[in-house]
Amino acid sequence: MDRARAAFTAARTAPTLLPAFHDAVAADLTTHVGSTRASLWVFEEYGTRIRCLSLLDTRTGQYHRGATLAESDFPAYFEAIRTDLKIVAPLAAVHPATMCFDEAYFAPNDIRSLLDHVVLVNDAPAAVLCCEHCGEPRDWTPAHAAYLEQMAVLVKMALKIVPAAQAA
Repeated sequence: MDRARAAFTAARTAPTLLPAFHDAVAADLTTHVGSTRASLWVFEEYGTRIRCLSLLDTRTGQYHRGATLAESDFPAYFEAIRTDLKIVAPLAAVHPATMCFDEAYFAPNDIRSLLDHVVLVNDAPAAVLCCEHCGEPRDWTPAHAAYLEQMAVLVKMALKIVPAAQAA
């Protein structure tokens, strides 16, 4: 979490550095959890859509941002993240909350496992931390989930400093 903490410290005084914080969150998640891909998403449109602030794919080393997911396209996923505040899917293609992504997203990206954690601000879902593992399925441990919870605290502080609408 060292990269994300350092980037957060810098972004507190210079909000233009928030994209570097978002990238550091994704990098720290892949490093600590050992996932192939990690991303940070923010809720928009009254919670009916999430937008990617940063996604790191360690296979290419590239960061991506800007993709959106709408509740109208993936209702089971949105219901699960709002209700359970996390998704632990070692077999993402058959998990009830994530199977909706299989054909359009998981299969083309070779994603087998997913671990998501919702970031709450003022008791409302504000962001989602997402770890994806490609190639072989991955069993997520309680330590992996705990790390996402810790990272959520840092993301929550960043979202409170600069509202999500201004974060990217």
